[in-house]
Amino acid sequence: MGMPVDTPRTWRFGVFELDASSGELRRNGTVVKLREQPARILLLLLEHAGQMVTREQLRQHLWPSDTFVDFDHSLNSAVMKLREALGDSADKPLYIETIPKKGYRFVAPVSQPGDTQNGGASSQATAGSEMVGLNTRKQSNGSVEVRTITPDEKQDRRRLLSRKLALIIVCVVSAIGIAALIRSSSLRSALVQFGSQPKPSSGEPNVMSPNLRSSILTSAPGDARSPSFSPDGRQIAFVWNGVERRHYDIYVQLVGGDTPLQLTHHKRGDGVPGPPQWSPDGREIAFARCNSDRDGVYTVPALGGPERRLTNSPCREWVAGRPIWTPDSKAMVMLDQCTPAGPRAVVLFSFATGEKRCLATGSHGDFGAEDALSPDGRTVAFSHHTDATYGELYAVPLSGEGPRRLVSGGIHFWNLMWTPDGKYIVFYSNRGNMMRAWRVPVAGGPVEPEMVYPGVGSISQDGRRLAYTESQTGEAPAIWRADLSKAGGPVLRTRKLIYSQFMEDCAQPSPDGTRLALQSGRSGTNQIWLNSTDGDHPVQLTNIGGHSGTPRWSPDGRWIAFDARVGDYAHIYVVDAEGRNLHAITHGDSDNVVPSWSRDGRFIYFASPRTGSRQIWKHSVEDGAERQLTEHGGFAPFESYDGRTIYYSKFDEAGIWSMSASGGSESPVVTGKPQVSYFGHWAVTESGLYLLDADAEPRPTIEFYSFATGRITPVLSLEKSPSDWQPSLSASRDGRTLFYTQYDPQSVIKMVENFRQE
Repeated sequence: MGMPVDTPRTWRFGVFELDASSGELRRNGTVVKLREQPARILLLLLEHAGQMVTREQLRQHLWPSDTFVDFDHSLNSAVMKLREALGDSADKPLYIETIPKKGYRFVAPVSQPGDTQNGGASSQATAGSEMVGLNTRKQSNGSVEVRTITPDEKQDRRRLLSRKLALIIVCVVSAIGIAALIRSSSLRSALVQFGSQPKPSSGEPNVMSPNLRSSILTSAPGDARSPSFSPDGRQIAFVWNGVERRHYDIYVQLVGGDTPLQLTHHKRGDGVPGPPQWSPDGREIAFARCNSDRDGVYTVPALGGPERRLTNSPCREWVAGRPIWTPDSKAMVMLDQCTPAGPRAVVLFSFATGEKRCLATGSHGDFGAEDALSPDGRTVAFSHHTDATYGELYAVPLSGEGPRRLVSGGIHFWNLMWTPDGKYIVFYSNRGNMMRAWRVPVAGGPVEPEMVYPGVGSISQDGRRLAYTESQTGEAPAIWRADLSKAGGPVLRTRKLIYSQFMEDCAQPSPDGTRLALQSGRSGTNQIWLNSTDGDHPVQLTNIGGHSGTPRWSPDGRWIAFDARVGDYAHIYVVDAEGRNLHAITHGDSDNVVPSWSRDGRFIYFASPRTGSRQIWKHSVEDGAERQLTEHGGFAPFESYDGRTIYYSKFDEAGIWSMSASGGSESPVVTGKPQVSYFGHWAVTESGLYLLDADAEPRPTIEFYSFATGRITPVLSLEKSPSDWQPSLSASRDGRTLFYTQYDPQSVIKMVENFRQE
């Protein structure tokens, strides 16, 4: 066993630093969650920065020779988790480069402060460095041990390092001298760029400061999100579901304070309020209500008081948008309708006349939109989506010129944020299947990873503070099982069935009740998996890229239909229960989603907006013929067990409807629930329907609608939060077993301050 070597205890690269002894990773001083194996991989790569570390070396480092694991899958998973923690991408690596079929290489500059072998001077290991290989091993006390380096090796390393340091010093002195001849401010930038903080390749001056300070503004339990600085930077407004984690409302709090003031008070049917925005004088806060019974744009006094509705435009989409005052307080940019019953659009609302001037419009198929006003109040950035995975980002001047597209493709955008100089838009996106922050120049140019700001949220008017939401431990969406004495009867037991650190959702039992088809993110993207109904024996069924979800069994249990986005549009696919014979059954330039089978297996129902609005369609398995069934909207269809009736929800309206399987009139069955955004929280059994009432008191409750009596009775109150925008409730045919998804979101508002403005 080797002797410990006095290697650096802290490694720094970009905005990160790793403590070698504890395995703790920090970004700008904030701890980043990282499990043991990804941390050990990172340490080994840092010790060999610039060199390839083979997969075999990693295997020997992570697993003893007598350990039997699925090595390839386990290593790929560990590296994927490491990249997620770093916000890195395999396609465009900033830190970890993949050498196909061979190994990995750390390619970013690395600093080793406090290197005792060099008199305390910092040394730099770059992507081209020739470093001595170290054989590390994790000890029982948590320390890292490496093999002994011989005196000759130490002497050689000192000579090599001395030459490199001399060369670096000459280069730096030369660079400083040249920069001083140009201008002193360039010298300051050069020194910052020479340090450990990276500079965006797009050329924006780096505004990172060595004196950055991070603090938590909200520490109470629950889900705090959507922060917004007041004009003077002394307060934040935000959305929070309260200590009881029951309903979301808008709160304000002093920066440095610990007692938030509640401004809005949830009423049944209110939905979730959108991101709050301050008036220029700091006296009012604007917000939008979406997916509620009182849709529209509102204002409320910042010190508390009654809400005032400005508009009553329906908002039946994913997000409410940000109603933002113009700097002169004469108008407000908001998401609304340019024409009655028209699609969601970006409009400029005049307080003097009530006129809405259309800046940019979407289409009826749009899934949602977000907006953000530039610091000078002249340009609006906005995004719109055709579904949860495809979006486009635009910028449009308030002066009346047309919108200009900045980003498009099979990705989703959220939390748009302008940089203080108005040159870039920063946003969160799943670009390259990497959930992280990105930026794009407003003048046009490539999308790049965000390297200045640790998150996306609200920047104070002086540009020196950033407030953003950071998820805490919480609990990822997990699949639970409830066993009942009879359909709609007392609950005998509940248990957490399928769970991981990733989303597990959309469970559907097989006709024989032995297996579950579900949607899981454990492979890095949402794919279809199979489990037993006891939660055992997980098997990945699909791996087709993009997003796959809403699996549905054929009546004979031999096939599974699901939706997936492989190109620009989502389509319905079918695969056998062994994962073979995968093929698409819908085609064309329109999204086709949420499939289900007829009880005789001859047809597959699905929803599509191909005629301008989301309707229920029927696909013949035999000849591929398709016909539209509904005329007044429909989503997530299921056929009754006798094959005579189709039950369905609507994407943009609360309730459950029915119609004859052969077509005909459309009638409401249950009104007002499940609420909008919970379109998939209901299930068909032989004797009735299960459905979720998200607004039930004191907790969201699964209820049972009896076909025989038409009565609705409560069955099960959820302990945690239901997973919205997913089909997250299913039942066995006899109604005695339920499968549902719930989770516990935990997040805080963090603030990073002392950003420099160049």
